[in-house]
Amino acid sequence: MLVKLMTALVLVIAPSQAADPSAPPGLGGLIDEHVATTMAEEKIPGVAVTVVAGGKRVVHRGYGWADVERRIPVDPERTRFLIGSETKLFTAQAALQLVRAGKLELDADVNTYLNTFKIRDAYPGRPVTLRHLLTHTAGFDEDYVVGSGAHVRPLGEALAASQPARVRPPGTGLAYSNYGVALAGYLVEIASRMPFEEYIEWQVLEPLGMRNSVIACGGLRDTRAYLVDGSPTRVNCADFAASGAGPSSTASDMAAYMQAQLSRDVRLGRGVADDMQRQQYTEHPSLSGMGFMWEQRPYKGHRMLFKGGDMPGMHSYMFLLPDQGIGVHVMANGDGTGGHGLDGFALAEKIIDRYLPETRPPTVEALPDASSLRYEGWYQSSRVSHGSLLKVRTLTDSPVHVTATADGGIVTTGLGGGQQRWTQFEPGVFQKEGGWSRIAFPEPGQLALSGSTVVFDQIGLLDHPWLYLGLLVWATVVSLIALLGYPVALAVRRARGRTTRGPWVPRLLAWLGSTLVVVFVAGFGTLLADQGRALPLVLQGAPVLITLLVLASLTVPLAAALLVCTTIAWRRRWWRTGARIGHTLVTMGIIAFAAVAIVYNFAGPPYT
Repeated sequence: MLVKLMTALVLVIAPSQAADPSAPPGLGGLIDEHVATTMAEEKIPGVAVTVVAGGKRVVHRGYGWADVERRIPVDPERTRFLIGSETKLFTAQAALQLVRAGKLELDADVNTYLNTFKIRDAYPGRPVTLRHLLTHTAGFDEDYVVGSGAHVRPLGEALAASQPARVRPPGTGLAYSNYGVALAGYLVEIASRMPFEEYIEWQVLEPLGMRNSVIACGGLRDTRAYLVDGSPTRVNCADFAASGAGPSSTASDMAAYMQAQLSRDVRLGRGVADDMQRQQYTEHPSLSGMGFMWEQRPYKGHRMLFKGGDMPGMHSYMFLLPDQGIGVHVMANGDGTGGHGLDGFALAEKIIDRYLPETRPPTVEALPDASSLRYEGWYQSSRVSHGSLLKVRTLTDSPVHVTATADGGIVTTGLGGGQQRWTQFEPGVFQKEGGWSRIAFPEPGQLALSGSTVVFDQIGLLDHPWLYLGLLVWATVVSLIALLGYPVALAVRRARGRTTRGPWVPRLLAWLGSTLVVVFVAGFGTLLADQGRALPLVLQGAPVLITLLVLASLTVPLAAALLVCTTIAWRRRWWRTGARIGHTLVTMGIIAFAAVAIVYNFAGPPYT
């Protein structure tokens, strides 16, 4: 009943514009019902939806509030939303314009263009190229720099100061990279001899009349971003605007961009739209892959291109169906209870199911006498950070598990929900039973998904996050008991008039270490509970975050000192046997936490 009431309220306040007469029958109603219901269920303040077809906007509507506190409604013509990674389309377009002009080369070493710094030569003879940058195949580690939003630096300076490690040879696996696309933006800056933001304004936005879009930070105007708990946040800028940290736009302007892409408008650059939409990389010929920043996400046999954007409190989704000339764009100014705004995929799929011809999955025959034993194991996303604080996300994200079946197929757990069965129809290539999805194992220890911007790398037991999650739980329980137990034991001994046997310093160190563990887990766990709120703290380098990281770092020397003290305690028989056992358990807990802190990059310095 409550959801129905909230749905009705959303529909009442929605300043919906009339649909074009050429709109398919019932399209406006389908969108109104879906959006209003989802907004009510997810508690999203404001949404804008545009559908273009046949070169026209057939639906162009705003729902809810751009600013809840001031009661400013969403206006699809004027309300600006942060567009996040949708900006990467502009970056790719700009780079390809300069390729067409002969000022950049797709397959040249990027170091050819860089003067103030160079990309480290981690794989001799295999340089990073612009083509790699625009297809997420440069091989950079996924990294966020703590404090990158506290003072937004010029693009070249930020790139030079925060170059991540290269963790795979370029061209050998998809790994979504904000740094890589920002580097492509810097090449635009170098080749055009003007700031990136200025070039985008002049050569991308202005030709299409996108006058309400802002690439530089601070362009939100009257809209606000709302986190999972409904509280507003004003954090909207960080380094790497070329990757999407700060730019904003309206539903109207993004509709103009969709129309230009669908019509291959020469104002994008002659041949640029074709290059962006054409498949430029795939892990395997049987899988869909990447255009230049467009992700190929086919749905039920229909070719679909996708690019989304996520910022704290704001989320956007853009879909193109090039063969039908249809585009769908969704913008939301709230995380919603799910943390990802209003799910644009669900809406786009509803539209396709209603209005496009129904098709059936291709029939495949199981490969005779095939074995899939070599593919068994655990696999982790290539977007997992190796060297930054972001690695902590793996503690709560279960890896994909692959199990072989007797008929040469596999069963996966962790790909899109529960268990799924797959038929092997080519060596190392599988199709979901009764479905469209395909996966492949293009090289040993690598799992690739059709239409994904990541691959999954096989991991061993010592890399499995459950091991470290178990250590963390063990450390937390033991430390909590010690935190309370040591003072209670001391008070009991004093009340009974007993003196403390053995040295007191090891016990004090154990209590201090336990306190640090408990405070860190409680504080950091609170941050992780709302990732939309945590990311701004990371970008700002907030004092509370730095303080927690310092506390985690202190456990490392404490663990070493306690290990020495515990060894001596057993040799010299400090305290009673029970006390030594208890002290040893506490020491093991603090050592376990210190190991987690090191592996997951909590320990520093540095903390940036």
